[in-house]
Amino acid sequence: MTHSQNPAQGLRRRDALLAALASAAGIAAPTVAFAAGPEANWPNRPLRLVVPFPPGGGSDTVARILSTVLAERLGQPVVIDNKPGGAGTVGVSYALAQPADGYTIVWCTPAAQYLAPKSVRYDPIADFAPVSQTVAATYILLVDPKLNIHSVADLVAASKAKPGTINYATAGTGGQGHLMGAYFNLLAGTDMTMVPFTGEAPALMGTIGGQVHATFISSAAALPQVKAGKLRAIGMSSATRLPGIPEDIPPIAATLPGYDVTAINYVAMRAGTPKPIVDRLSKLVNEALETPSVRDRIAAVGVVPVGSTPEELGRRVAVERVKWADILRKANIVLE
Repeated sequence: MTHSQNPAQGLRRRDALLAALASAAGIAAPTVAFAAGPEANWPNRPLRLVVPFPPGGGSDTVARILSTVLAERLGQPVVIDNKPGGAGTVGVSYALAQPADGYTIVWCTPAAQYLAPKSVRYDPIADFAPVSQTVAATYILLVDPKLNIHSVADLVAASKAKPGTINYATAGTGGQGHLMGAYFNLLAGTDMTMVPFTGEAPALMGTIGGQVHATFISSAAALPQVKAGKLRAIGMSSATRLPGIPEDIPPIAATLPGYDVTAINYVAMRAGTPKPIVDRLSKLVNEALETPSVRDRIAAVGVVPVGSTPEELGRRVAVERVKWADILRKANIVLE
């Protein structure tokens, strides 16, 4: 005589069989708890944002704005740690010496990343976990207002009239300003001499004090000095005008066709930082950059807030490295 099976018993046996098969295949049931990774409790202590320039420069100004907002959203302090020198490479090297635990963020600029000299002991691509772009900036070509130089054409003429006598200040050898000056020389046929300082603020002071004739400085650092009448702006590096750049500053490209440079700043972490931490920080940075009050504060210093995903940033850095390698080659510059 055949006995009918209780449907509930059948379901229980089926579930037990499926669970056994899943276990054998290494598949965990949803209710099984796993040991949480370091990202589960991140952050549970203060973070550090390494800015590889002295206080007072454009990068430092924007980094401080962003760090305040991130601290509010993370529930932990984000402390600015200025580590100047080597056109940014000193601070970047310092950040890379810290654990890849998500508690050290580094503010990156072109000089320390895709323009890094051969002597640095890090790989500008492989050693970093890109987080997000932060701003796009034009650089401003400034001159000592005591000089009879009121335009890019005047600067070119002065340099050609007395070859080797005109110089320009930069935030350091191999920095963005250095390369912009080299690019200028290449297109203008001039031979202005680069004078390295230890950051944007010292370079500005050197120009204001008459130690040098000119400087290429980020708009964030340059515009306050222009508004105060301490320096004269004669050109901007981007061919198109970014928001916040006064209309009376012409593009350098108006005199030197083809001159077009927009610098990006971004934040990164050491390679090996858990991906969930990188992704969460990227999301928070982008949310901060979309906040109207933050955008207004950043725009007020002459740069444009622009976020990105980690993947988009990685692709942008790779493209920029190729572009500047070509310019360096044409200008016969080797960054040692």
